[in-house]
Amino acid sequence: MSTKEEHFGNGLGLYGKNDYEGALTELEKAVALDPDFADAHLAMGHSFHKLKRLSEAVGAIKKAIAVNPNEPLYHTSLSTVYRDLGMVPEAEEELAVSFRLQRGR
Repeated sequence: MSTKEEHFGNGLGLYGKNDYEGALTELEKAVALDPDFADAHLAMGHSFHKLKRLSEAVGAIKKAIAVNPNEPLYHTSLSTVYRDLGMVPEAEEELAVSFRLQRGR
């Protein structure tokens, strides 16, 4: 049986080969094994984003933020998806959160 880390690694490898659907399949297996695997949720968000499934990207990235709200990268990623959705005020707010978190480190 594969571990969450193996599925995560496989997902990242597929993402790197532009196989975003395949990446999602592997990343979903990782979060099935550990629903609090924030980096896997983030990677799912990036995969959804590449597939232009923006509302699903928002949901996945918000799950990563729910697990680890103090990670600036998560907020930057959410900002990018919000921007692509035309949600400029929300994008700016998430970017501001990211900057605040970065300054606090």
